[in-house]
Amino acid sequence: MFIEGLYESLLKNGSNNAFCIKDEFYPYSYLMNKAALIQFKLTNDVNHFNNNRIALICTDDILTYSALLGVWFLGYAYVPLGLHNPSERNLAILKDADVKTILTTQSLDKEIYKDFRVINLSEIGDSDGLLQRVPVEKDQLAYILFTSGSTGSPKGVPISFGNLNSFLEAFAKSPVKIDAEDKCLQMFELTFDVSISSFLPALIKGACVYTIPNEVIKYLHVLKLIIKYGLTVIQIVPSLIRLSLPLLNKLNLPSVKYCILIGEATSIELFTMWKNTIPLSKIFNYYGPTEATIYCSYYDCNNSEINTYNGMIAIGKPFDGIRMLVVDELNNEVKTGEKGELLMSGNQVSSGYLNNEKKNASSYILLNEGINKTFFYRSGDSCYKDENGNIHYCGRLDSQVKIQGFRIELSEIEICVKSISKLNNVVITKKNKVDALELILVLETNENYDETALAKKMKEKLPEYMLPSSVYVLREFPLNSSGKTDRVQIKLLLNAKSSGHSFT
Repeated sequence: MFIEGLYESLLKNGSNNAFCIKDEFYPYSYLMNKAALIQFKLTNDVNHFNNNRIALICTDDILTYSALLGVWFLGYAYVPLGLHNPSERNLAILKDADVKTILTTQSLDKEIYKDFRVINLSEIGDSDGLLQRVPVEKDQLAYILFTSGSTGSPKGVPISFGNLNSFLEAFAKSPVKIDAEDKCLQMFELTFDVSISSFLPALIKGACVYTIPNEVIKYLHVLKLIIKYGLTVIQIVPSLIRLSLPLLNKLNLPSVKYCILIGEATSIELFTMWKNTIPLSKIFNYYGPTEATIYCSYYDCNNSEINTYNGMIAIGKPFDGIRMLVVDELNNEVKTGEKGELLMSGNQVSSGYLNNEKKNASSYILLNEGINKTFFYRSGDSCYKDENGNIHYCGRLDSQVKIQGFRIELSEIEICVKSISKLNNVVITKKNKVDALELILVLETNENYDETALAKKMKEKLPEYMLPSSVYVLREFPLNSSGKTDRVQIKLLLNAKSSGHSFT
């Protein structure tokens, strides 16, 4: 189990730096000591509630990471809460996860959280502590992440120590090889599961993790951090690379050995520009839903010829221990080159959503395979497998809408626009004055573009019913806490705009 390797790394690398947070370094011994003191506080307070699920208000500080490790070494599960989440959302998560204790470095409203035991980590003191290590079983929960639900209520994804261990074993077999000399970027909030892959493999190997403060402009800070400290391993969202484009032709970042692209489809054009900025790096496109424990496939982008679909780089082949199927509406595997829904099975796949049998019934399925039945997760992603066995992402099945009686995949329009214009874009829907649904194209650019040429080429590639009724331009797309394009915020921004230009 990975927890043993993590514990040994803490002991072995005591004098080495574990974290660099806001330009301050913290050695492994400091991390270990703080985790021990937090454990002491927990074991004296939590027993009163008889509960092993611990909420963690996530901030960019060493005590938060120490708390996370302390929780794990006790065999508990952590439930991350966003610092700036509305209190109503946090309370809903706490109730659903059956949490009684909250760890925080911030002052919380005593009235709002009066029913919980709140432990302020900044008050634990500085005395020496002995880190406990309780044996864990593979089916014990390591964390519960809450993602946005289609009904508006967050849905909990419980990940076990076994799930996480399977991921780490598969990640270690992937081409990205981390050692104690590496300097690893951690730019994600702890409410996003990619944060775990950004710091945990590094800590197990004795490397140093460099974090990004929540309050800064992330893409600028990422570039500054790479330059200042010579970071060697980075995991990054394509949206942040896109925001950095005006700077890329002025930058050369030779320290980067490995770059993992995650979270969004990556265009070949963006990849090419980014590759020139990190000339000595090996670049990989990783894919995976939270329900399958962070990543479950990768594509090697270092070949002379890169496989794409409509200009978007493939998501590649499954991790070791993961099985992927592309199936039709009857759950039959489709032929090579045919689109369908991507299913996945294996020890990384979560057992199902927390307290949500309705969602489980639609998202998980048992398929007959000979005399056996295999448990699969339905990704909701439209994909196909090419003749080389690489899987290609084609869009979200749940982004389908019906316009004029036709079923339309919004991502298909977005990919088409991207291939024509090279501009980042989103397609949203809204009701017009007669209560009919319309397609709205939103482009991200601060420069003039040839609207007539774009409209002409779209008419050549798309049927009339898939053409947006109007187009809007935003200088810069807002990003959510995961660094991805925030579609909800874009929709709100458009509501404040008076008009767009007709495309039809």
